[in-house]
Amino acid sequence: MFSQTNVSDPSFDLVRNADFVVFNEEIGSQVLGGSPSYEFVFNTRNDSIHEAPVYVPELDAIIFSLPHQGIYEQQIIHLNDSSPRIANYTTKPPVYAVNGGKYYDGSVYWAAEAGTTFPNPDQTGDVTQAPGIYRLDPVSGKVTTLLNNYFGTQFNSPNDLFVDQAGDIWFTDSWYGYAINVTASPVLPTATWRFRPSTGQVTVVDNSLSQPNGIDISPDGQILYITDTGVTDFSHPPAPEIIPRYSNNPLGGRSIYAFDINAGPSGSYLTNKRPIWLAEVFADDGFHVSSESYLLGAAGPSVDILSPHGDLLMKIQTNYTVNNVQFAGPDHSDLWLFGEGGISRVRWNMTGMPNE
Repeated sequence: MFSQTNVSDPSFDLVRNADFVVFNEEIGSQVLGGSPSYEFVFNTRNDSIHEAPVYVPELDAIIFSLPHQGIYEQQIIHLNDSSPRIANYTTKPPVYAVNGGKYYDGSVYWAAEAGTTFPNPDQTGDVTQAPGIYRLDPVSGKVTTLLNNYFGTQFNSPNDLFVDQAGDIWFTDSWYGYAINVTASPVLPTATWRFRPSTGQVTVVDNSLSQPNGIDISPDGQILYITDTGVTDFSHPPAPEIIPRYSNNPLGGRSIYAFDINAGPSGSYLTNKRPIWLAEVFADDGFHVSSESYLLGAAGPSVDILSPHGDLLMKIQTNYTVNNVQFAGPDHSDLWLFGEGGISRVRWNMTGMPNE
């Protein structure tokens, strides 16, 4: 990784300090266009990750979460002012520790990690929540619980999700709610699931990754991508009082996997699992697929931009740890980066998919 490389040639500082590093000149030139820009927009708290950014066209705003102990509201970036503005965003009822989100057909769908009782921010009493999948009406702020158990057993801490063209919700369930002490010890193996709201059917579609994390689908609906953050090692945690409850294992899983999506009588299922990318420093956390089929992974000191087959095309380098990304704006051409200590905006020629 360039941010961690030392060489005697002073010209290498130009690469280390660049906002964009291009590995495929032809595609990089197309994506960046004639006047790309990287802008550091907000300083944010550096003791919390920033997750679940979702662009809401009806509000021309991005709603995002700080899944951190004691933070019971989300935040919203208003984009329709002369300059972006952040405010608190409270739902009815409130949802604690939202970690993943997608926009679909006028609603925001959330994967929430917390399974606990917490005080309502409006000081009207306590709220009891289970880890699960929630639907938000972003205009009214009303939240509906869609799924919070598998035949009576709670999920561990749903991490990320997307909604396919049939309305099925695919989501990853890892152990990070336990890691940050917002839910109890894991009760299920880590897995990726498909939930069909129209019937209530819940199906496990993969259980082979160490810690399934970011998830998204190709524009044609034929390929599913899942990131593995198995570098977080729950088998050798630090002392019980230390949060997060995992250690870093550089030999753990940190790949992006592609799967073929196949139609079946009980809903789509996955075949042909293959690794397509091995992250360099940590792992790819937040994950999106662009309308051009490029893959974007939030990888700590950078955002990895990959081809659909996993070829590294370019990187966006930052001076803070990036946890997530989100396309925004009327044409979905602005890319917002969210992380510990900062929020940034990139303007270029790549666009996000409308239902994201």
